[in-house]
This record gives sequence, C-alpha cells and structure tokens, in this order.
Amino acid sequence: MISVVIPVYNCEDTIIQCIQSVIDQTRFDLIDEIIVINDGSTDGTIDKINEIFTTNKIRIISKLNGGVSSARNLGIKNSSSDWIALLDSDDVWVKDKIEQQVFYINSYKDINFIGSNRNNEDVHIGKKIDQYLYKMNLKSLLIKTWPHTSTALINKKVFDRVGYYDENLKYSEDNELWCRIVEEFPIYYIRKSLEIAGNDKRPFGAKGLSANHSGMYKGIVINLKRLKKRKSISLVLYLFLRSFNYVKLKRRIVLSRR
Repeated sequence: MISVVIPVYNCEDTIIQCIQSVIDQTRFDLIDEIIVINDGSTDGTIDKINEIFTTNKIRIISKLNGGVSSARNLGIKNSSSDWIALLDSDDVWVKDKIEQQVFYINSYKDINFIGSNRNNEDVHIGKKIDQYLYKMNLKSLLIKTWPHTSTALINKKVFDRVGYYDENLKYSEDNELWCRIVEEFPIYYIRKSLEIAGNDKRPFGAKGLSANHSGMYKGIVINLKRLKKRKSISLVLYLFLRSFNYVKLKRRIVLSRR
C-alpha cells in the first residue's frame, strides 16, 4: 500500500532513529518498502543503514548530489505502491502515525493527501471535518504552508496529475507543490501531533534551508507569481499575500535572534 521515501545526505547522526520510527509503526504491515535516496552522501550514512537494519523492505538508490527535491522525485518515481509517505532524515514518526492516517483514508474516500500536526503544535487552520480532521483549500494554504512534509501521505495519482517537485526551486519547494496539489485535490490533515521534526527544533530558523529567511521569502514570492499567472489568485490577493509574507519574514528574523 505505502512506499516511504527518505532522502539522505550526510545524516549519519539521525538516520537510524528516522528509519526505526518507520519500522516501529503499529501498521508496519501496510508499508511495502522504504526507499532511501542517497543524495551523494560522503559520511557513513549508508554504511550505518546497512549495518543496523536487516529488513528486506529497505531499498537504497544512490545518485549524485542534486538537492532534496531531486531526491524525493527519484524516490517517488521508483516507488511501487499506490501511496507515498514522505519523511526527512532528521524527522521521526510517532508509532501510530500510519495507522491513524489510513483510518481516515478508509473513512473518507475523497482523501488523496493527508498529513498531521507535528512537534505538539496545535494547528487548526482550514475547514473542520470531524473532531480531528481538517481540510485546506488554496487560500488557507497560502496563509500557512501546512502540513509539514514528513507527515504527508499522498496517493501516487496526485503526482501523475500535478507533477513532481520543482527541482529548480531551492526554497519553499513544498509550498509550490502543495499549491499545485490543492488546486486539484483537497489537502487534509489530522489535528494530532504524529511527527517529531528535526529533534523538536523550532519550526523555522534553527538550521538548514529554513534558516535562510530571505531565501524562503523569495521562494514564496516565486510561487505567488506563478499562481497569479495561472489566475488562481487575484492581483489584490497577490499583493496582500506578498505584504503578509514580508511581515512574517521580518518577524521570523527578530524571533530567530532571541
């Protein structure tokens, strides 16, 4: 049913805990394969994986370093299951993450994308469907890019319809893809924390690409321009969202310095 795609690059300190959280799932039986995309690692990441894990569900594909979007795309294209679960190498799932998501997939037949909250954050943006299930449209997604990548469980037909990650984008690649998806399919998420992201670091500015505030803002602006060009948003909404995200940029810069 599910292929888990994990891009890795020099992550020997976190990858074992990450993969173990997949193996420890209460419904590990629903996971057909764990596809590890080695994006040109030069440390001991792959040696550790081969040393620790014996399950035949792990498949490693190595490539030259090309960035996380190219790694995710390669994993998705090489997957054999109907559903794709995305997971980054410094994140972990809680034990019943897959079980809870599959419950909602079986309960609501129009779900083709479902995520969850993370790091005990109580996000409840969008339309409430039941006690814990929420549905986002394009406008709510443009206010907050949600859910987090490592919570996403996506039907493969979604990628067949809207395409894959834009490998030319270095920042806000999730925002761009999520927007293309929500134009065709509603995005659902569970209002429960089913993932611990980046060892529970704050959601922005701590390390990695998210620490580059101006780069993230430029990526969002690129996406807004594309949405306006496709006439998915009006000029008025485009101008508002540019201003809104600029204010968020300044706020994040201030908060990250504390």
